[in-house]
Amino acid sequence: MSTDEHVLEVTDLEITYGRSAEPTVKGISFVLAPGEKMAIVGGSGSGKSTTIAALLGLLPGEGRITGGSIRYRGQELVGATAAEWRQLRGRRIALVPQDPMSNLNPTMRVGDHIADALRAYGQTDKQSIHDDVIRLMTESGIPEAERRARQYPHEFSGGMRQRILIAIALAGDPDIVIADEPTSALDVTVQKQILDHLERLVEQRGMSLLFVTHDLGVAADRTDGIAVMHEGELVERGLPGEVLRHPEHPYTRELVDASPVLTNLSSTPPVAESEYVLEVKDLTKVFRMRGSARGEVRAVDGISFRARRGVTTAIIGESGSGKSTLASIVLGLETSTSGDVLLDGRSVTDASRREMKQLRRFTQPVFQDPYSSLNPMWTVEQIIREPLDVFGIGDRGERRERVRTLLEQVALPAHLAHAHPSQLSGGQRQRVAIARALSSSPQLLVCDEAVSALDVLVQDQILTLIGGLTRELGISCLFITHDLAVVSELAEDVVVMRSGSVVETGPVRDVITNPQHDYTRGLIESVPGREFMSV
Repeated sequence: MSTDEHVLEVTDLEITYGRSAEPTVKGISFVLAPGEKMAIVGGSGSGKSTTIAALLGLLPGEGRITGGSIRYRGQELVGATAAEWRQLRGRRIALVPQDPMSNLNPTMRVGDHIADALRAYGQTDKQSIHDDVIRLMTESGIPEAERRARQYPHEFSGGMRQRILIAIALAGDPDIVIADEPTSALDVTVQKQILDHLERLVEQRGMSLLFVTHDLGVAADRTDGIAVMHEGELVERGLPGEVLRHPEHPYTRELVDASPVLTNLSSTPPVAESEYVLEVKDLTKVFRMRGSARGEVRAVDGISFRARRGVTTAIIGESGSGKSTLASIVLGLETSTSGDVLLDGRSVTDASRREMKQLRRFTQPVFQDPYSSLNPMWTVEQIIREPLDVFGIGDRGERRERVRTLLEQVALPAHLAHAHPSQLSGGQRQRVAIARALSSSPQLLVCDEAVSALDVLVQDQILTLIGGLTRELGISCLFITHDLAVVSELAEDVVVMRSGSVVETGPVRDVITNPQHDYTRGLIESVPGREFMSV
């Protein structure tokens, strides 16, 4: 293929920040043909986001291109003026960013976001802008676009907000769409819907797609080729099947090995009736909705199940299935409308304040986002020590020693005891959250989407850590997730929830290999990369 046939050509790209002599990104070269779908994959810090920022002329702060070339249809973009970038960005090269809530103004109606983009691209006629807003929303898969254009971002689900970002990206009728982790925070079924729709749009419009992700399964399913980045370099490129089945670079092999797949299914023998650490009996939670025509929402609707002592029980389902509400009730952070939760045979529903304090020591949480769940003003030692202080466990010296032991257990160096959360990586922060949860010696860990915000390598490390600690310490775990592949890696039992109800329960092996409910089958079929990555 000649250079003239490339819609994008990157040659020996080098990017440097500040006065550093060492480039952050170095020697990146690839081409993108019209209509081609290419994935850039790699863990956090591999240089993916820096590379796409350069392709959009949006390098932050002191970031600058110090070598190489970026050509769009033969036009050199390195050194382009601000006016030239305004003509290209959005019109020719558009971005679908990762997090809709941080990219949408909560005080603006969603239709106004798209209208702003259309005005930025030169449209002035009010009726024409309105018509195009409705067309783009409809094209992006949003039903009742006329009505929903007047709503605000908080009135949309995560998947629908992502569709708004797609509509904004399409407003300039671009040649290239760069999708930066557009589905990493979404449930597997919603992820499939968004990616199906984006794929159809790319094909219908004849656009090229540059898909940035840490999920090899998604990359394999959705693109024509994969480029693997590591420490600022492109270390491997090829067809999805070749790269995933026969990786040549050690880092690519590491990514493949770390990616959860629907294999490695474990099983445990039945237990006696007295060996259930958690029993949920006909549990219901109704939320009253102020100003809503619906009046109420049944977040949890009469569910019952039991979790075996000493094993990991996964709760899986989409957003809105009731998983997190269930976790809040088990942790005593939310009260049920009816039904009961028994921890070690003791009722959470009828517990006195003193009994509730004991039950909270029995059960400790690990939340999804460690940065928001850890006090940014405290040191790591203060964070881990807090449960010991609250429950009055040990004297000052014993607590300090306990913190040192916990840091060792979660594989963190002792000197980090004096660090603050902002000084840690995402994986390190989650290790601190796990150490804090373990400090009071609980019998049940409740992990609510504890790895969904992490890239595949860090996710694998945290899953290995949780699995090893629960076995070593004999702790039970209630692991809440939307990722069935993660369930197959970690859990022995699974409870499948949908719209507040339990639709299926059983050993993970049985549920995955012989699902009884259509919804469970849909979850399994939505797991990305099954053709390339399952055994």
